[in-house]
Amino acid sequence: MSGRILDGTSEAGAVLDRVAKAVELLAASGKKPRLAAIQANDDPGTNWYARAQEKHCRENGVDLRLVKLAGGAAEGEVVDAVGKAGDDPDVSAVLVFTPLPDNVSQLRVVEAIKPEKDAEGVHPANLGRLLVASRADPAPCTAMACLRLVKTARPDLSGARALVIGRSATVGKPLALLLLAEHATVTVAHTRSDIRPIMPEAEVVVAAAGAAGAKWRAYERRRRRWREGGGVRPVPPNLDPLVSVDMVRRGAIIVDVGDNDVPLGLDADGAALVDENGEPAMRYAGDVDFDKVKDVAGFITRPRGSVGPLTNAFLLWNVARAALAAAGIDPAEAMHAARGPES
Repeated sequence: MSGRILDGTSEAGAVLDRVAKAVELLAASGKKPRLAAIQANDDPGTNWYARAQEKHCRENGVDLRLVKLAGGAAEGEVVDAVGKAGDDPDVSAVLVFTPLPDNVSQLRVVEAIKPEKDAEGVHPANLGRLLVASRADPAPCTAMACLRLVKTARPDLSGARALVIGRSATVGKPLALLLLAEHATVTVAHTRSDIRPIMPEAEVVVAAAGAAGAKWRAYERRRRRWREGGGVRPVPPNLDPLVSVDMVRRGAIIVDVGDNDVPLGLDADGAALVDENGEPAMRYAGDVDFDKVKDVAGFITRPRGSVGPLTNAFLLWNVARAALAAAGIDPAEAMHAARGPES
């Protein structure tokens, strides 16, 4: 029997109901939540995401102000843009699209965000609060989404053996802290870990390593150097899912955050096959072998459409929460009638 699908879209709807209530309360005070988004690249994927985010904001009563800098902008320009957005009293929250130009320090940019206007919960002060006080106000959106999905399957995580695969500052590390705050027993692994001895004991598994995509990008770099300078030709990597069915404890809760672009196939030279436009023919893959793992998991997310919608909903909740606080309205009291993001 297949595992029950964890429905991120349904949970996103519950969070967006809270956003709608916040928008209503703010409107009664003559205010509206506004998100400032700073873009310092010409990346097609970021352009698409910015358009999608604008639509998502508009549909939920949030203004989006896009500040688009030239690709390759200097670090000072990006930091100044973030600072000006944060100083604007009409801006409720700020986020910065990635990737940033190579010459720009992500840490410097993140530190320029006002902690109280941090839409993604990535400022060191907010991450520090999560570490010291287990408070998620705000926490990184994807980490909150993962916790929410896990708790729909198992509301009480006391003593649960949880494995987080991935150590990023936006998912793996904050999620481990959120799970610890729920009294779970947490192990953190990553792409250099041997997860096979750990997996049989894991009652909760969140895979957020982007393993296959990272392997492919590393191989592409090695292959480029080989073509330019010779030497030993690199061996194509194994791009199988990180979490296979033989690893998974029967009945486990599985949340897949992996977002991997890998080739549909390789040519005789070891390069990605190309499409009709001469571009590499790529496919999306998660970190979990969904088609097989779903037959042994108790609960599982789909490769797409589970974590993503809920992450976007929590982004808007972080904006709404910041707007309420700036208006002198206690977010917890204002939302007392609805289920909170941390529940």
